[in-house]
Amino acid sequence: MKPSFSKAARIAALLLASTCALQAGNLPKAPASAVNDITPVELREHLSFLASDELGGRYTLSPNFPIAARYLATRLQAWGYKPAGDNGTFLQHFDLISAKPKADECSLSITSNGQTTEYKFGDFFTQDAKNGEASGQLVFVGYGLTSPEQKYDDYAGLDVKGKIVLLLTEGDPPKVDRSRLKDSESGEPNARAHGAVGVISLPSRRYLRFMKSPEFKTRIATRFGIRLAKTVDGTLPTIILAPDAAEKLLEPLGMKLEDLMEAGVKGQTIAPKALQQSAKLRIAVEANTVPTQNVVGVLEGSDPKLKDEYVTFSAHYDHLETRDGRIFPGADDDGSGTAAVLTIAHALAETRPKRSLMIIFHAGEELGLLGSRYNTDFGPAVPLNKIVADLNIDMIGRSKPSGDTDEKDKNLTDANTVYLVGADRISKELHQISEQTNQEYEKLSLNYLYNDPKNEERIYYRSDHWNYAKHGIPIIFYFDGTHVDYHQPTDTVDKIDFQKMTKISRLVLETGWRLANLDHRVVLDKQ
Repeated sequence: MKPSFSKAARIAALLLASTCALQAGNLPKAPASAVNDITPVELREHLSFLASDELGGRYTLSPNFPIAARYLATRLQAWGYKPAGDNGTFLQHFDLISAKPKADECSLSITSNGQTTEYKFGDFFTQDAKNGEASGQLVFVGYGLTSPEQKYDDYAGLDVKGKIVLLLTEGDPPKVDRSRLKDSESGEPNARAHGAVGVISLPSRRYLRFMKSPEFKTRIATRFGIRLAKTVDGTLPTIILAPDAAEKLLEPLGMKLEDLMEAGVKGQTIAPKALQQSAKLRIAVEANTVPTQNVVGVLEGSDPKLKDEYVTFSAHYDHLETRDGRIFPGADDDGSGTAAVLTIAHALAETRPKRSLMIIFHAGEELGLLGSRYNTDFGPAVPLNKIVADLNIDMIGRSKPSGDTDEKDKNLTDANTVYLVGADRISKELHQISEQTNQEYEKLSLNYLYNDPKNEERIYYRSDHWNYAKHGIPIIFYFDGTHVDYHQPTDTVDKIDFQKMTKISRLVLETGWRLANLDHRVVLDKQ
């Protein structure tokens, strides 16, 4: 059954559609010379270096990582880009805190009906980067969200001051768009704002799948406690429960973990309530401060009035640390995106659009989108309100072979398909421009599987574009899908489809060129 609309609503919709059609109908065309400058040869040249053994996998905290940064910076410099980092350089420095849990000194106890149950590290885990202790009554706060804009508050009617909150990390409540939440309106920051002293999180389905992976114990002990230094002070001690401990904690409440996760996935209402239980937790870590850097350059626009606005091309150039003597080259993740953005920067260097271009290579994406968060939340290289759009590329180099039946490749795209995420979330005009550009030029199959807000992989929140989107900046994320070599030593250059990379890179350039030459900024539908 079709929805019923009033006459006035129909007229308004027609006017909006015709306005968008007029805006998108006469779009600037990217210079053929720039498009043709994107070639498999150059893409392979950059990627072969970035994914080489000499760089050791480009782990953000490794001594080899600055070599990758210098490689990117020297090329931007050679092509005439202006440095937009610190002190007249292309490097945007920031500090991370790397913290390894002291498992024997971490503890959790739950008291219910006068009986105390003790838990050890392994029954729970922590991502914290500092020592901490907390004790108090437990309060279940459902999803733990507060959104005045969306008239929703899990904390309404609850007193959590001096208490420890228990929250669900799977799904979203009904009629709440998580992409419209501020950082302070969810999770630990929201609990802190309401006066809580600690946070216990129930595991999500994605976290449970991660726990079953062979790399879990290594990663949980060495990489989970890496944070931006600027975000650590004042944070509450926070743990995440393993499934057995979660089930024991929920049992007196008459709830099961799977039922709660299912309710979250379905977007059902989950009632918060104070519990007749108390908790005491202690977190001990070994912490070090480690400097790292984004790489950022600007190509000044040709229009005197529009050159103070920017179209951003982004990718993360970090990957995983070498473990047990095995290098994780990250050819697809995200060597492919880094090589693509670098090649796009080269192609556009001689044909300046009206607006300026910002080229940024983020560090620390694999550690929690840390480089992009620094650039958006703490030290923007250019004013955020001057960024027209961010086109983010993370994994565009792999194609699903014919006859491939490997379960881990089930969502890997073929040689003519790419996933697009986020284009219509903030600006429908951006989505329309993207679609029209592809139809006119590259004619790729654009797949929107991961653009569905209900998709449990939540890709919209899992790469650097998210930190721009949360500030109301329109984004498009280009992605080929995970595969059997994702986060494995076998993610190597010999498996890259450079013809596919070329087509997608050209599409990104053509789309970015149009955004940089429009006579108006793309219309924002939702901040």
